[in-house]
Amino acid sequence: MSDKPRVLIVGADGADPQIVSRLLAEKKLPHIARLCERGTWGPLRTTFPPVSPVAWMTCLTGVPPAQHGIRDFVTKSADTYLPTVGLYTVRGGRDRLPVYTSRRTAITVGEWLSEAGRTAYVLKVPATFPPMPTRGGTLAGFGMPDLIGTFGVSAWYTTDPDGKRVQAPRGKDLIQPLTPLDAHTWGGQISGPARSACSFHLRRSQGKAVLTLGHGEQPVAVLSSGDWSGWVRLTFDVPGAGLVAGICRFRLVSLGPVVELYRTAVQCTPDAPLYALTEPAGFGARLENLVGPFATLGMPSDMDGVRRDVVDLDSFLGDAYANWEQQVEMTLHLAADPAWDLLVSHLFTLDNVQHLFWHHQDSAHPAHDPELARRYGNEIERAYRWMDTQVGHLVEAVGPDTYVAVVSDHGGVPINRLVYLNAWLQSLGYLVPRESVDAGEAARLDWDRTKAAMFGTGGIWLNVQGREPRGFVPPGPPYEALLDEISRRLLAWRDPETGLPVVKQVLRGIEVFGAGALDTGPDLIPAFHIGFGLGRGEGLGRVMVGRSVVEPNTSGWTGGHEGPYLPADVPGIGIWAGPGIPRRRLIESAGLVDVAPTVLRLLGVDVPGAMSGRSLF
Repeated sequence: MSDKPRVLIVGADGADPQIVSRLLAEKKLPHIARLCERGTWGPLRTTFPPVSPVAWMTCLTGVPPAQHGIRDFVTKSADTYLPTVGLYTVRGGRDRLPVYTSRRTAITVGEWLSEAGRTAYVLKVPATFPPMPTRGGTLAGFGMPDLIGTFGVSAWYTTDPDGKRVQAPRGKDLIQPLTPLDAHTWGGQISGPARSACSFHLRRSQGKAVLTLGHGEQPVAVLSSGDWSGWVRLTFDVPGAGLVAGICRFRLVSLGPVVELYRTAVQCTPDAPLYALTEPAGFGARLENLVGPFATLGMPSDMDGVRRDVVDLDSFLGDAYANWEQQVEMTLHLAADPAWDLLVSHLFTLDNVQHLFWHHQDSAHPAHDPELARRYGNEIERAYRWMDTQVGHLVEAVGPDTYVAVVSDHGGVPINRLVYLNAWLQSLGYLVPRESVDAGEAARLDWDRTKAAMFGTGGIWLNVQGREPRGFVPPGPPYEALLDEISRRLLAWRDPETGLPVVKQVLRGIEVFGAGALDTGPDLIPAFHIGFGLGRGEGLGRVMVGRSVVEPNTSGWTGGHEGPYLPADVPGIGIWAGPGIPRRRLIESAGLVDVAPTVLRLLGVDVPGAMSGRSLF
């Protein structure tokens, strides 16, 4: 072990201070308990909005969102009425493949350390795609696309696609046919970049399924029902780009009477990624040499497939934990390298499980099902205990002389009621749809008659004259009067069924994102009371039709943090231990903005004046 100071940060996305405190009191987190006894811990103030890419970029840069440029998952384009990704810009490049440029405008702690001649490894932290250059290595996190350029599109192959589509109407595009070729063989297609494709065959033989690719006869997997394949390497012939490799995994769900096969998103290969996966470029191949092929998708679990009722919970859990465990293995290998000064490894485990399993542990939740609760009611506790075990492995690996921090970007709360903010704006005459759609679908907006609409996580844009392409709300006093009017109505909004207030506070865009919001928006952001959360379908600047503006949450997304909620309502957590760290003391008034300057101070590197956070020690 090196005698130089080193810092290990375990990014426990979604770790909630109240849940951690309860499980500590119940003596169910022994490794985290020992870490707390060795050092200091407490809640960490998150960002607004409290979503992972925004919060983690504040953690890495030591500045608020107004300064680092990452504002939301989705935002409104500055010069159109279209939604756009909030993490990066995308433009068309050669061979019809996308080219990505990060919206980040601040320097990360890994880059500051690199300038000081220090070595940092940064693994899977959200909003680090495209990856920033780091002396050591950066593995891109959430935002890293799959091979077709999305956040992750899986597939459910079945010999009864019509029946599956009736069962899961929200996931029709994920459901693909298995076409009979003979009595025991079926064929399917896998989509690749730029409309390329790869075919496969599934053949029943001696009670198992034999999977082959293309016209090949050599099996890439032989599966019994419930089995997972290893990582399978695919090749796509992309017009103009040549042969492009990707990887995915398969799970045989059923071999009869209906045959069903699940496929994960097809992802970039670690050794030859289609899009920038790591900095330096060879870091992905180095990691693959350590642990074998691994999930390169920024969100390495299929929450979207579960939310759209296509993917079952057992398939989700099997895939997700395999990916998380492999990332811990990767982190342990890097921890054995004596060269590093900072090692950051982010895990989505707690966040993902709280999103999808909250109602199984909460008998008061509208989506609670006692039968499913008997099966999945302990999944959140299991996730925290799993995280505790991984913290134990990592602390042991780095030794007692290394500074260790367990950091979460936000906590988790139940979402009992779904709110359709654009539908509410429509009900008051601020928003007008431009098309008729079926009930339960989202309609595009008529911007010649729409005064205000929401994009992303609650941000409301006014259709300001001179700023928007067809803006007609005059700037100056009329603009201010409309902001005041909508704000008053938001604060007076009551859930028609329960009578409870929906909105706790309304913030101006300039309060959250600085003066630049006057030029680009958003103009208002309401913060909800705990228990309310945005319903799906309106974040792309559309309005849900045929839904109540507030309704019980019976979806598969029942726990959250995004709200939008005030930072004080969903704090993260920080646990710090190491040489000279005060023992058994609670951290007070600390925030994610303080993490980067604290790391630099512990490593003996000057804290740049550009950082607005402070060193905690």
